[in-house]
Amino acid sequence: MDYSTATIVSLALQCAPSVAPETVVAIVNTESRGHVFALNVNGGRQPRRQSSAAAAAATAKRYVAAGYSVDLGLGQINSRNMRWLGLTWETVFDPCTNIAAIGRVLTQNYNSVKAGRDPQSALRIALSMYNTGSQSRGFRNGYVAKVVGNAGIADRQVSYAPTASQPIAETSGDLRTIVVEENAVQRPPLRPAPPPRWNVFERAAYERETKALAENERGSI
Repeated sequence: MDYSTATIVSLALQCAPSVAPETVVAIVNTESRGHVFALNVNGGRQPRRQSSAAAAAATAKRYVAAGYSVDLGLGQINSRNMRWLGLTWETVFDPCTNIAAIGRVLTQNYNSVKAGRDPQSALRIALSMYNTGSQSRGFRNGYVAKVVGNAGIADRQVSYAPTASQPIAETSGDLRTIVVEENAVQRPPLRPAPPPRWNVFERAAYERETKALAENERGSI
């Protein structure tokens, strides 16, 4: 069963009201092309097209029992996320419930990255996280560009809130920062130079601190 854009818009307004319907439509078109019972087996042979929620649930459960994770329904919600989203095999293929899960995941992602960013940059990062859990991999694998393209706007603007009308902002600088942060090796901050030897008290304190830091590092190996 494939849903039209008009049907998805109607569901978005009803079931995920915190997210702009055009953004929900773009995600659904990217993830499932509107197929209500869509399944994607991660790392396994793909099943045939499912014709009912019961059949889709039964097929998905077999793959999960075999150790695979499966992406489910309109928003391709991963089976490993069902528990925290409150989904069951009986509800995950319900169109409204699945779209509500899209809204919940995207809203959580957006709220976690919106501080200090314009809404468009934050939304794109939230989309990357929706796809990969990473703030940058969804850019590198082309997912964010696909969603934005499926919104009918060639990497220009998609909306977070139904009433949003935000200026378009470049995200490349933001993305470079995220990539660097995700791949940077965490190093301890550099210590200042030791006090001069004539400053006996500060020098002694500095050496005690140096010894304590060295012991802590040995204990953490």
